Amino acid sequence: MAVIPSVLRVPAFREVWLASLASNAGSWLQVVAAGWLVLDLTGSPAAVGALALLARAPALLLSGHAGALADRCDRRAVGVWTSLLQGAAAGALAVVAWSGVASVALVYVLTFAVGVGFALGLPSMLALIPSLVAPERLPQAVSLNAAGINVARAVGPAIGGVTLAALGAGACFALNAVSFLALVAALLRLPRGPAGVRAPAAPVRRAVRHALSDAAARRLLVGMAIFAALAAPAQELAPVVAEDLDAGPRGLGFLLGAMGAGALVGAWALERLTAAGLRRHRALPAATALAGVGVGALAAAPRFPLAVLAMACFGCFWIWMFAATNTAIQLTSPRHLLGRMLGLYQLSVIGPIALGSIAIGGLAEAVGIRWALGVGAAGLVAWGLWSLTHPVPEIDRDVRTDAAAAGAAPRAQEPGAARAT
Repeated sequence: MAVIPSVLRVPAFREVWLASLASNAGSWLQVVAAGWLVLDLTGSPAAVGALALLARAPALLLSGHAGALADRCDRRAVGVWTSLLQGAAAGALAVVAWSGVASVALVYVLTFAVGVGFALGLPSMLALIPSLVAPERLPQAVSLNAAGINVARAVGPAIGGVTLAALGAGACFALNAVSFLALVAALLRLPRGPAGVRAPAAPVRRAVRHALSDAAARRLLVGMAIFAALAAPAQELAPVVAEDLDAGPRGLGFLLGAMGAGALVGAWALERLTAAGLRRHRALPAATALAGVGVGALAAAPRFPLAVLAMACFGCFWIWMFAATNTAIQLTSPRHLLGRMLGLYQLSVIGPIALGSIAIGGLAEAVGIRWALGVGAAGLVAWGLWSLTHPVPEIDRDVRTDAAAAGAAPRAQEPGAARAT
């Protein structure tokens, strides 16, 4: 009989997790539709890469402000307003697509607006998790949150490919707009107190100084930036891969769905290997190198079924990197800097995804998508192997344990339990 993770018995976390699952699945419908629409309008891999840049560019500009919002404001309210912004922009994309006036410029502008909402809201949504569960359940909550993202990754692209083929891009955008309503409703049901942690103001530069001086934070953020820049083009340029293999929009959905399915297997394996003693400072470089193997296999795949298998392999180790890094940032960061450190984490993910995708997309214009992805694969393997030989064990520390040892760790009460008493 399947065992329900204990953290899902916490009502507040369960409701937000399920709503986030629906919203993330809707977002993948938009990714599939927007990438295919831009490729159809332009025929250019570089234009698809530029779409990724526009989606993530707000993070380059707003991560510091987003971290400050997470530390100073009601995280629930930040999540509500940023979700409404994303839903409105997705709805506008649906109207544009249905009206027949879609242009690359309009898709870019509205994609940028979605990115603004995402960039401002992500640190608050990540920092919300410790407020919803007790400290001893935080690693499981973070892992399950990452698994939920990849359930959406497995289901959303496949649904998106079918919806795109049957109903067109407008339907994908509209479903994404509706999906944000579920998240807004769940956030509005949270109590203001536990969801809104009002930390003392701390300048962003203090988090930057911590990231530069702390070995664990430095390796986590640099490692994630390199990984995102070199690995993400395999996902962002999937429409180009699908076209190269004559797979069509449904094939695009299956490629991204295979990545998500592989991520589910990877999340399951990582949780069990961690319980068996695998340390994060070893898991992260191994994930980088093995993800590079998956990208290399995708670049070399002569037929579509082999490309699907390569994407599944890639997805398995993609989630290792994101789940383990996210957990490590949350456990190693000083509590008063958590929001800002998550803002820096967002910057280390989204900025390099955008820059790497447009760089690899431009390279694909010159030498073809296979050679361009091969360059990224080689870089991943090289960085992963170097990191394995230059480990940073401090990545495995836990500031809560350190504080408890010093007699300064107050026990957080779970909101669900508080309401039940």
